[in-house]
Amino acid sequence: MTRREWRLELTREVIQHHGPLGRTFGSYGVYIDGEAVPGLSGGICEALGPGDNSKRDNGKRIEEGEYPVWTQFGRYRSIGYGTAGDEIAFSMPALLLRATGQRDGILIHPGHPPNLYLSSVGCLNPTKKLGPSQLMDFSDSRNRVIALIDSLREIFPDAFKREVTTKVHGAAVVVKGEPKERVARGLAKSFALAKAAPEQSALPISKKAAITCAQWMLDHYGDKLRAATRGKPYRIQHLCAIVCQETAYKWLNWIHDLSPQAIIERCVFDASGDVEGAPRSAFPKNTPAFKARYDSAFCDMLIEEANMTRRLQKLADRDWIYKGYGIFQYDLQHVITDEDFFRMRQWRSFDICLARCCKELDEKLVASRGDLWRAIRMYNGSGPSAEKYMENVRTFTGYCEQVTGP
Repeated sequence: MTRREWRLELTREVIQHHGPLGRTFGSYGVYIDGEAVPGLSGGICEALGPGDNSKRDNGKRIEEGEYPVWTQFGRYRSIGYGTAGDEIAFSMPALLLRATGQRDGILIHPGHPPNLYLSSVGCLNPTKKLGPSQLMDFSDSRNRVIALIDSLREIFPDAFKREVTTKVHGAAVVVKGEPKERVARGLAKSFALAKAAPEQSALPISKKAAITCAQWMLDHYGDKLRAATRGKPYRIQHLCAIVCQETAYKWLNWIHDLSPQAIIERCVFDASGDVEGAPRSAFPKNTPAFKARYDSAFCDMLIEEANMTRRLQKLADRDWIYKGYGIFQYDLQHVITDEDFFRMRQWRSFDICLARCCKELDEKLVASRGDLWRAIRMYNGSGPSAEKYMENVRTFTGYCEQVTGP
């Protein structure tokens, strides 16, 4: 079967200003297998430039380039968004762009009240043709985003089967153009007056999927989770929430086809350091760095484990060593002090994975002087990404409590 191709091409055209407000305006069109799709075209509003993917939350538009399209969940979502009239308060239709460097949560979503001149920091707001002083129409913008989602769902239905963040294979957004302007006095503040909210950190799965994850965990490993959390500040719901954040977006797609043990074995994820747009600072920074330190048999085994997971997702084999192992994602950086876990493929044991997770949380609790949420943040690392990780886990904890209890 010939693989289909979906492209949204955005050509940036002009910088627009109205009083203290500023935005980039461009035109878009959708092409399926190289043919323009009637009705799927218009304008797009973005932040001012220049395009910059090197720093988080920098308030600028993204760089020129090609970005893969993923489904998105959270307040902005690709499945189960609110009906017309209620989604401003609840959830709005959206798609997620990946491979955006250090930028996080770059979405295609509607322009919405109260900021109809520009409703994003780095995101793309589809609209009709607008002059410099005109505002977006929420209903028009919303309908345009839904039309994009419907177009993708029609030719890539598998990506929309479940409420988990999923790559839409064959779909991409291509951004062209870097219109420039002279920086007038006071313009640096113009975007701050127009923006609606910071870039939204994407939840990898929806509330419904998180509840499914927690129920699956309880059904198959409830006794072990209860024993592991007895007398601890963290409870079953916290561990389930970590799984929601770390791996459920992958394995929830397999629960009707694979046994629980097979799912545990295939929790080999995270191509950071090797895949484009996902740099890594911890050891190993990439596959060559690992190969330079360890024997070929060890390296080949880990590459094959990664490829076994890739084949489940209908992805081609790659010569990559993945960086996350087990349902709680024990990072490969621990190979320096815990080599047997990786060499002996101990991530295939739920008991061992659970023990490693609890050990890390216990250590972080000591370091955080008993502050559970700080410990969960430290479990992921430090900086803005760890802060967002903690907030996602906090959200998932509330969802999981509907299954596990408080």
